[in-house]
Amino acid sequence: MNNYVYIVAGLPELVVSYDGSNFDYAEVKAQILELLSESDQQLVALLEEGFDENTLGAEFYEKAAKSKNEFVRAYFDFDARLRNMKVNYLAKRLGKNGDDYQVELPETDFEEEAQIRAILENTDFVAREQQMDELKWEKASDIARLDYFNMNTILAFLVKAKAVQRWAELDLKKGEEMFQKLVSEVRGTFEGVKYDETK
Repeated sequence: MNNYVYIVAGLPELVVSYDGSNFDYAEVKAQILELLSESDQQLVALLEEGFDENTLGAEFYEKAAKSKNEFVRAYFDFDARLRNMKVNYLAKRLGKNGDDYQVELPETDFEEEAQIRAILENTDFVAREQQMDELKWEKASDIARLDYFNMNTILAFLVKAKAVQRWAELDLKKGEEMFQKLVSEVRGTFEGVKYDETK
């Protein structure tokens, strides 16, 4: 059985050896994987599959929707709807029918729709990508908000760590900002819960 308390408590120590400019997502992930059961390692592999633009499509999203893990289901439902909106926006700009390129999803209210529409209207590509990643970051936080010491916390951490890695490579200043935010969040998660438990 996984000792999630031990793993989550170790996240701050795991990231503070970096300074943002040298953050190594692959190394951080590898150290976490060593502490996970085989079934949870498979969840991380599924999450990783969702990071790969080349594997995304109806087949992947159907697989994610059938996952027994709540975070995987909720995060990739959000991700699929976000991607559908991006595809539709880009298709319209190219004079094409966006429906031909979208993933079919069940009808439901999408609370981030207005926010995503506003982001897509930003003509600054870099700023738009940053805002999209910040939205994904917040969605990961929201899904795992009440999950302090379980697999959802670890999956949310990996979503954010992946974003840090991406921006460290694209824009060092932005990468370091996101890294500091990640360090602050993982410290706050563990210390805050410890404090609550002593009440």
